[in-house]
Amino acid sequence: MSLIGNTDDWPDNQSMTVDSERGSLLLVKRAGEVFVYENRCPHTGDSLDPMGGSVASGGGLMLRCQRHAAEFISESGECVSGPCQGEQLSVVPFTLAGSDIYLD
Repeated sequence: MSLIGNTDDWPDNQSMTVDSERGSLLLVKRAGEVFVYENRCPHTGDSLDPMGGSVASGGGLMLRCQRHAAEFISESGECVSGPCQGEQLSVVPFTLAGSDIYLD
C-alpha cells in the first residue's frame, strides 16, 4: 500500500489533488467521509482542476470541473450536469488507517 495523504491535510467539504503512482488523484472530504477518484473528467479525459484549488461546491456535495462546468456528486462521482451527464468519475480503491489514506 502507498500513502497518498492524510485527512488532516485539507478542510472538510473540499477536494485536494495529489500525484501518485496511479497518476493524478482527486481526494474529496465530505462531512468527514473520504472519497478518492482519478482526477480525470470523463468528458475530455483532462483533469478537473487546471486552475488549482478545490473543485468542491455546495458544502462539498458537488464537484465541478473547472474546464466545462460538468458537475459530479461528490459521494458517488456520478455526473449529473454538463457534457458528460450520466457518466462518472473513476473510483480509486483506498484504505483509511486512522487519518492516513493509502492506495489499495
